Amino acid sequence: MDKTTIHRQLQRQISKHLPENLVADHPELQKFIEVVNLSYQNYEKDAELVEQSTRLNEIEYSEINQKLKTELVKKEEIHQKLVYAINQLNDKKVKVGEDGNLIELLNVLNQEIDLKKEFQRQLYLAKSNAEKANEAKSDFLSVMSHEIRTPLNAIIGLIYIMEKENSLSSFQENIEVLKYSAQNLYLLINNILDFSKIEAGKVELENIPFDLHELIQQIVKSLHIKAEENNDTIEIDIDQNFKGNIVSDPLRIGQILTNLISNAIKFTREGTIKVRVTQLEQDQYHSKFKIEVIDSGIGIAIEKFQQIFEKFEQAENTTTRKFGGTGLGLVISKKLLQLLDSDIELESEVGKGSNFNFVLSVPYLSDHSNVNNDFLYHDYIEENLDGLRVLLVEDNLINVKVAEKILSQWNVQVEVALNGLIATQMYESGKYDIILMDLAMPVMDGYEATINIRFRDISVPIIALTASASYGYLEKAMLIGINEYILKPFNPKELNLKLRKHFKTSV
Repeated sequence: MDKTTIHRQLQRQISKHLPENLVADHPELQKFIEVVNLSYQNYEKDAELVEQSTRLNEIEYSEINQKLKTELVKKEEIHQKLVYAINQLNDKKVKVGEDGNLIELLNVLNQEIDLKKEFQRQLYLAKSNAEKANEAKSDFLSVMSHEIRTPLNAIIGLIYIMEKENSLSSFQENIEVLKYSAQNLYLLINNILDFSKIEAGKVELENIPFDLHELIQQIVKSLHIKAEENNDTIEIDIDQNFKGNIVSDPLRIGQILTNLISNAIKFTREGTIKVRVTQLEQDQYHSKFKIEVIDSGIGIAIEKFQQIFEKFEQAENTTTRKFGGTGLGLVISKKLLQLLDSDIELESEVGKGSNFNFVLSVPYLSDHSNVNNDFLYHDYIEENLDGLRVLLVEDNLINVKVAEKILSQWNVQVEVALNGLIATQMYESGKYDIILMDLAMPVMDGYEATINIRFRDISVPIIALTASASYGYLEKAMLIGINEYILKPFNPKELNLKLRKHFKTSV
């Protein structure tokens, strides 16, 4: 047996425990040692293999472990980016939990995407509505331009004709047309201003005792010429049980009736417009009644009922071109009636006419002596105001000349200040019963002038005679000490009435 081939561990044991000649003299022992030797050698190889295998497993594990760590880092980065993205989208700033898994995050993300889609849809819808509103306003401005230019054309043209003809008969004939055109223009502008005031929620109703029967008569009388142009007749049918002595806002009720009757005249040719008042209920203190404005005109299709009560809208696009109008009258009437705790109702059939009606329930006065119809300027008799001293604060020389001529008809003593600074200086040196104050002037406007005068005198009546019709400006004027206001172009009878009221109060 070659000792070099025996495993070192086995050779050490043989040398230690067996005599050297014993192994050499016994072949069977040699074979046994060979088998044992193989076992040693196989064990050594197995041990080496196990060691190599372990070493390889540690390397692979380390590599796999590193890969897993890298993937986990990537996962965390993706997680954080997703959370950041969701928070960027999330308008409600909902906190996403740190322990939330990706599926939960994706659910939140999907919800946010859905919200953004809905927001975008609403944005497109709002944009579309804004475009439609802008188109409606453009159409309205076009209509307004036409409506304003029509009476202005008549006014300018007739002034030219009167200058050329220069005869008394021509003057008398044309002055009525001029007056009618000017009134149309005035009513048109008032409608626009009232609409703006109603939209801003700045309309305050009055409660004044008045005779509604008389108000209806005056409105019909004022619209008589307009009805004759269309060969229309206007009839008044008032219930014999109806008592007209009520307490409400005569100017607003008159505005509603004027709009409804004017509308009926506009859409009726060679027909009849009837104003009917029916008493529904009445006791000692309250009256409930129905007012109807019935015409035999072109009528309105039922599917257009809602549309005609929307601002700047009429039943058909051709209506404005054929009949004129701004599309504001019915809107204003409906909103005013709602302020009066009522609403407008409509019955109509195309080709047969329309019935606009509403019901009012208001306080009733049995004593007619308390009724005051001064607001009916048509029949108001102007009073002589001899002795009244007025300071007129106005920078426009044409307006100064017009006001002086009107005031001179009532024997009013007038002194003029061309701006607010001059007005405050004149007030210090003079004594005036009433101040007529324009609001928009150079150097010092009417607001500052009023404040300066109020520091010296809190009692002198100051009436704003102004074209500044925005309610915000007028409200500001009332807060700083203006007693009341008259809008330009003003009705001389209204000016006389208010001057008379303050003159008698101050005397």
